[in-house]
Amino acid sequence: MRKCFFSLLIILSLPALAAGQYFGKNSVQYTNFDWRYIQSEHFDIYFYTNGERIAEFVADIAESSYQELRNDFRYDLTDRITIIIYKGHNDFEQTNVALSTPEESVGGFTEIFKNRVVIPFEGNYEQLRHVVHHELTHAVMFQMLYGAGVQSIIMGMMRLQLPLWLVEGLAEYESLRWDTESDMYIRDAALNGYLPSIDRMYGFMWYKGGQHILYYLAEKYGPQKIGEILGKIKITKSLERGLKHAIGINSKELSERWHKYVKKQYWPDIANRQEPEDFAKKLTDHLKTKNFVNTSPALSPKGDKIAYLSNKSDYFDIYLMSAIDGKSLGCLVKGQRTMNLEELHWLKPGISWSPDEKYIAFAAKKGPDDVLHILNVKKRKIVKTFNLGLNGLFSPTWSPHGDEIAFCGVLNGQSDIYILNLNTGKSRKITNDIFSDIQPAWSPDGKFIAFVSDRGHYINPEDIPANLKIQHTNYHNPDIYIVDVTTQKIRRITQTEFKESYPAWSPKSDKLVFSCDKNGIFNLFIYDLKTAQQYPITNVLTGIFQPSWVKNRLVFTCFYYGGYDIYVMKNPLDIKPGDIKLTDTNFICKLKTGKLFWVKKPHRPSTKITAAKSSDSTKVDYRHYIFGREFREGHVTPPRKKLTSIFLDSTQYKLPSGKYRVNKYKIRFTPDLIYGSAGYDQFFGVQGSMVLAISDILGNHRINMYYDLFYDLRNSNYSVSYLYLPRRLDLGIGLFHFANFYLTDFGTIIRDRNYGGSVYAAWPFDRWRRVSLSLIYLNIDRRDITWDWPLYTRRVLIGNLEWVKDTTIWGYTGPTNGNRYNLSLIASPYIGTNSLDFRTIRLDWRKYYKFYTEYNFAIRVAAGASFGKNPQKFFLGGIDNWINYHTKDGGLRIDDVDEVYFSSWEMPLRGANYYEQTGTRFFLTNLEFRFPLIRTLVMGIPPILLQHVRGALFCDIGSAWYENEKFQFFKQTAAGSLQFGNVIVGLGIGARVNLGMIIFRYDLAWRADTGGKPRSYFSLGTEF
Repeated sequence: MRKCFFSLLIILSLPALAAGQYFGKNSVQYTNFDWRYIQSEHFDIYFYTNGERIAEFVADIAESSYQELRNDFRYDLTDRITIIIYKGHNDFEQTNVALSTPEESVGGFTEIFKNRVVIPFEGNYEQLRHVVHHELTHAVMFQMLYGAGVQSIIMGMMRLQLPLWLVEGLAEYESLRWDTESDMYIRDAALNGYLPSIDRMYGFMWYKGGQHILYYLAEKYGPQKIGEILGKIKITKSLERGLKHAIGINSKELSERWHKYVKKQYWPDIANRQEPEDFAKKLTDHLKTKNFVNTSPALSPKGDKIAYLSNKSDYFDIYLMSAIDGKSLGCLVKGQRTMNLEELHWLKPGISWSPDEKYIAFAAKKGPDDVLHILNVKKRKIVKTFNLGLNGLFSPTWSPHGDEIAFCGVLNGQSDIYILNLNTGKSRKITNDIFSDIQPAWSPDGKFIAFVSDRGHYINPEDIPANLKIQHTNYHNPDIYIVDVTTQKIRRITQTEFKESYPAWSPKSDKLVFSCDKNGIFNLFIYDLKTAQQYPITNVLTGIFQPSWVKNRLVFTCFYYGGYDIYVMKNPLDIKPGDIKLTDTNFICKLKTGKLFWVKKPHRPSTKITAAKSSDSTKVDYRHYIFGREFREGHVTPPRKKLTSIFLDSTQYKLPSGKYRVNKYKIRFTPDLIYGSAGYDQFFGVQGSMVLAISDILGNHRINMYYDLFYDLRNSNYSVSYLYLPRRLDLGIGLFHFANFYLTDFGTIIRDRNYGGSVYAAWPFDRWRRVSLSLIYLNIDRRDITWDWPLYTRRVLIGNLEWVKDTTIWGYTGPTNGNRYNLSLIASPYIGTNSLDFRTIRLDWRKYYKFYTEYNFAIRVAAGASFGKNPQKFFLGGIDNWINYHTKDGGLRIDDVDEVYFSSWEMPLRGANYYEQTGTRFFLTNLEFRFPLIRTLVMGIPPILLQHVRGALFCDIGSAWYENEKFQFFKQTAAGSLQFGNVIVGLGIGARVNLGMIIFRYDLAWRADTGGKPRSYFSLGTEF
């Protein structure tokens, strides 16, 4: 028989209708959330137990942010926007709005089809404000460019695709305009020569590079030009035409002008500032280890060792090194591989030594909670774990007496400083108010804890009004405070418009060192607690953070050349007041002189850092927020005339007391995706197809429907499935019908009808491990529709039990690090005359090793065996998604229904054809060395740009045989020499390139067991 139209259906994957997957990480719902929501004029804000205060803050800030976006974009919303708030990042990672788990680095996201904004609160209200505004920029821009409603968005995205530098850069620009941290990234890129052109942007440059381009456009043409550019893009449906209409140049010319602007802005900085190695010794080198993060240095009490956090293994781990020469002393903790160390909080790091130097304390995510781990340094083993039931736990600091640890704890929208008694396991609050108190540091004499807070002049608890809301305070400006551990009396140390962070104590407890951006760059400052004198001790080009001071050594983290490294400087007290004079950056000079006309001119800052004084006045931090004060403080602009009835009047969403009305969450299904077409033919009747996906706002309940109607229901494809996801146990059910048609060698047409139902259940143990069970009842009816003859019938019940683990990290074309495996048990019991009777066990194990960042070695071992009266067959040979495929017998086997629907294809085995070997037992081993083949290839004619083309050297070894056959890896010839037995060995080379929508692969393979000419394999898909 030969194929005319062949739709390959692997029946054992049908439970995927209910969300099953062969590999992949898990989204674990540890908590049963009780959801509520409040409404503002334009937004619906969803929250759960004890999250109302955060929701009210978000409601106020969202309305203020929208007023800014409305003015900048000159656009009024036509549909409401949903905002979903989680009380912590651990809860946020349980969201079902996106089925993939948000990583620790994800501060929020916008789901485009329903225009849902999903955000966690992480203990800092200024960070929350920034994320709200950032994500709302996406939501408003998507609605402006693509319209409201699923169909409009799909059609709009088909006509217009925007580059990420514009999408993310605009969100950063609108939420920050420009600030000193953003300035640091662009200065570093400009001075170290890695600033990309607009068309080559990647990674964090999508955010910060794009932000700076828009900042440049606003400075050159005025802020109104940003909205004009968006308007022109909307009209012309093209970025290039939009730029041409708005500013008269295309993106290439814009890139060239932007680069010239950057050089003028930042190159003069080289003369007045120092590289970090000019005044400190470099202990780590991210350029050599090919990573990005070496942070959170913690000097041991003797000052000779440093514990620190690094991702040089691709995962975040804690390492130990010498503080003298940076020599590695090994890895203490391997993170991101087990539930106990799911995340190590690299964005809010903190490691602290016990006074006897035997232990270190650090915070980590364990399942649904943050915990405090105590690690024995010598044994490199966690000896104690404290779970205090907080939404977040960060920055532990050990008391010099050894019996207590202070840390930052976040609970129900409140970030406070806690102290844990290590003997009793009980904790107490040292601060307890609405303000964000973070980054504690215990003094060597044990009397005080320094910390960073946005509390302003609210020092005494009795001075804080009971009804005070954080959005009505100057929560944007962090200062340094100290609190007496015994009396809990707070003293304000700094009172400036600058951003101070990461306080650390001098050995005698009489001074503090901290990071401050007084001149527009984060330098280290010393503050004398006796004299209230402060002065800088560094004058770096980029930025310094996280100091740790023991004896005469001061270690710190510095951002330089696109990454974070750890440095040590000796005798910091040898630097006296006045030795270092800081000059303002170009950005700060423009702000002070008022040359940035589009920025509301702030109160001119003081140039002196003074001891804390109570004050009723609020100074404006002109570097870290440069919008109008009403926007920053959450004061909503008076409502303007509403366009439609979907927007609300304040009487509809607020009580007479002024508080928001709280509503109970109700399940309401709305479309996620709708696509369909229909037609009529006089011979075949009504025809059409449709894909419909609907879910509730939280994504906990999902219904997917599909149909492809042809002639009548017996000849059509259709399916429906339902997923229940709000609990830890994921459940699914599905019904399906598929019709496949084949043209025989005799000119007749046969049809296979596959219909039945499936149920699915999965229990995730953590992010990487799960067990799943699926059951499917399947009917297969084969019929010769030319002569209307029934040919074959199957009625089968199949169960599939799987144990899966996946810790892999992915690159451009496939996994690059970690391991994964799938152990499955498949059974089909005898249930009648037309059923099957088999039991199959199958293992697929894969391991990936990474060398020098871009080089990988991949190993895969797969094996399986099937038993019973009707054992499954394993087809060995070929590669998945093989475009120019060849088969051993000249065609695909469609005569045997069982081979079509109940066999298993085992690949890749390059050098061989499909069906090269068949059996009820098999093994397959793949060895592959992967390397960069072409980093960048630019062609003139045709104008093609290829980047990150990967190469591979591979060896595939496999065999399949039946139970009654003898397996031989080697056999002896009549001449007495050894040769391969019934084993296929393929050797070859290959290339892969990610083209965006697809990954294209080419392999050239030789058969080592039989010899012969090489064979080419063109295929699509990721590497194994």
